[in-house]
Amino acid sequence: MEKPRVDKIRSSQESNDGVIKGKYSYPIPLELLFIIFLKLPAKTLARCVCVSKLWASIIRSQDFIISFQSQSRILFFVRDYYQTGFENRFFLLTQQGTSSFLSRTTCHVSVSRSRSRQPQEVNGLICCGYGRSPVIYNPTSGKSLTLPRIYVGQNVGPYVENILGYDPINEEYKVLSMTPLPGNHSGDSIIPYKEHKVFTLGSKSSWRRVECNTIHCPGTISVCINGVVYYGAYVGDHMKQLSLVRFDVRTEQFGFTKMPESVQTLSYYSTTLMNYYGKIALAYSSGYDTYELWVLEDGKEHEWSKVCFSTRSWTQPCIKFNVEGITRMGEIILTPRYGIEFYVVYYNLLTKQFRKIVIEGYKSPGGVVVSWEHVETSTMLL
Repeated sequence: MEKPRVDKIRSSQESNDGVIKGKYSYPIPLELLFIIFLKLPAKTLARCVCVSKLWASIIRSQDFIISFQSQSRILFFVRDYYQTGFENRFFLLTQQGTSSFLSRTTCHVSVSRSRSRQPQEVNGLICCGYGRSPVIYNPTSGKSLTLPRIYVGQNVGPYVENILGYDPINEEYKVLSMTPLPGNHSGDSIIPYKEHKVFTLGSKSSWRRVECNTIHCPGTISVCINGVVYYGAYVGDHMKQLSLVRFDVRTEQFGFTKMPESVQTLSYYSTTLMNYYGKIALAYSSGYDTYELWVLEDGKEHEWSKVCFSTRSWTQPCIKFNVEGITRMGEIILTPRYGIEFYVVYYNLLTKQFRKIVIEGYKSPGGVVVSWEHVETSTMLL
């Protein structure tokens, strides 16, 4: 196992041999302290930052953040339509052995129908705000933050989209809010959005406007990669064209890339964006049990590559799956669209093998299930 990189950490308490020395304690090597911190939950790390400057420098170092974020678990968002009347629950699942997970509720959210869009996760924080009052959740601490209410014009309704992004250079979280054109959109499936605003978490500032010259309608859950937020959208005359929208969190500028021609429609349930080895990719259901994974190779040239896969060889036939994302090991995360049993299937694109994870202690959610390879966050915001 490669040793953690801690050579950049310096302190007046550190000797030449890289050992921490204190008056009333035995010397602790920096590398050992680094490993100890990796074993702690994010909530405890937030307290350790206040102990000393040395501890804070280790925990806040880029090497530690990367190592800590590589330790992920699976987070499920369960929208229980039928049993609890639109109650939303988060389950953080810790693996026990190789084939089962035990769950515990980490965040319990009751929201109205207008705010029950599937949430998105960025560095362990979750944005669950479809409406005028976005909410940011930290499943690690169980805390939430309701952002200032977004004031919109008349005849707009509750149709306000909110997207969370992270700028790794300035270490800032921002929420991008989109307001539709005035009009009655109650029966519209595609709503044109024109006004865009940004709010920076942790600051005392209010919502501020940002320029976007292209009217568009978001059509997928967003993904944030290396400081850029991506989401699929409808653009053009009558919102008939499909595009991948890029929003640079630091510069707050928009960019647009054409979707592959074979992608005919966008959906929050059948079209999934994901981080494919550092590149943005789109999983698209091309049939009942066949899927296309389009990987963006060059955004300026609108160049995509394609990977095809099928769930036809799954042991239980006639199961329609939703693609929820991909793990760091390259396994596609699948959840059954219908059924009584509550489980997740991982499909390895290289070996073409399946493995099934049954969620113990909870019955079928009766609604939408969204899962991620969750990363605990030690942010001080929540």
